[in-house]
Amino acid sequence: MAKIVFSGYFGFNNAGDEAILFAMLRAWRQLKPEAELIVLSRDPEKTAKQYAAWEVKAVNRWRIVEVLKTLASADLLISGGGSLLQDVTSNNSPLYYLGIIFLANLLDVPVMVYAQGVGPLRKKRNRRLSAWLLNKAALITVRDQESAADLKEMGVKGEIIVTADPVLSLKKTDFPPKVGAEILKRYHLEPDQEGKLLGVYLRPWGKNSYLPALAEALGEMHQQGWQIVLIPMQFPGDIAIAREISRLLGNENLTLLRENYTVGELLALIGNLDLVLGMRLHALIMAAVMGVPMVGLAYDPKIDRFLRQSGQIPLLSVNNLEAQALVEVLTWVVERKEEIKSEIEKRTAEMYQRAWRTARLALELLENTASEEEER
Repeated sequence: MAKIVFSGYFGFNNAGDEAILFAMLRAWRQLKPEAELIVLSRDPEKTAKQYAAWEVKAVNRWRIVEVLKTLASADLLISGGGSLLQDVTSNNSPLYYLGIIFLANLLDVPVMVYAQGVGPLRKKRNRRLSAWLLNKAALITVRDQESAADLKEMGVKGEIIVTADPVLSLKKTDFPPKVGAEILKRYHLEPDQEGKLLGVYLRPWGKNSYLPALAEALGEMHQQGWQIVLIPMQFPGDIAIAREISRLLGNENLTLLRENYTVGELLALIGNLDLVLGMRLHALIMAAVMGVPMVGLAYDPKIDRFLRQSGQIPLLSVNNLEAQALVEVLTWVVERKEEIKSEIEKRTAEMYQRAWRTARLALELLENTASEEEER
């Protein structure tokens, strides 16, 4: 039985990375149901319980002996997806993921870089180490053209295949909005018949200097009749920043959802929204999956990259954010809602095929590796 090990930012209550894991495991269970799937997780008990229906196992990512034993008997290491190779949020973050790749290399386990978004990598050490180790990878796929260009610039010499984020392999029809509507009802909210339900996805960034302008813009949207819902993607980290915007805006003008939602619940929630305003990349990706128009607040190049991929130009930077400019962009999107939804549907269909290509390439790599082993 083939054993596949997954290395990523899993078990940290980050809905974006959990959505990536959900999509990858789902694809493997469809393409190779008998495979043994093992996740390196910060919280292995929770991860194993969460995916028990798919008979997924989990290992504590910090226990090096357990990780080594797991890798020693593995047939393939999947590194990704997500933004693992970046040193903006932490200088040490890329070293961990590169370290897992290094261990796999030592143990002669094929490595696939799975639809990762690369960078920013600012430290020369991290760039050189990334190039050295990725040049040993059996297969490299990235989620956007810019990531491929970054790897080439670092010195990665082999083929780099541009696919799409794994979450784009999910389909809107698999996540009925009824589930999300039930969650909204618990907070005395109903999907707006007038099409004015705005979902906001924030994250802490720097000194959070963008908050006053954002609060002013949301206050203007509320005056125009919009219901505003703050939805956490990293729990409980996003709750604190949501409470701060709630304080600035006034609690009566918005609703803060205070629960830790599953991937399916988050997608179903988005299915009830009429517009998404997001700093969280996977809030925007989920909006695309569910066909909901979006506006991005960029703090990282990955936000810009995805919006361009999905044909959505409207985006503002959290640096020097101006309330009136944000209101104007939100209004522009609302006025072109149907046109934008049509473009999202078209682009998402293309990205869906590319996301599934990543999974099929992984299966092909596994099968080719097995054939080579048999020939030996």
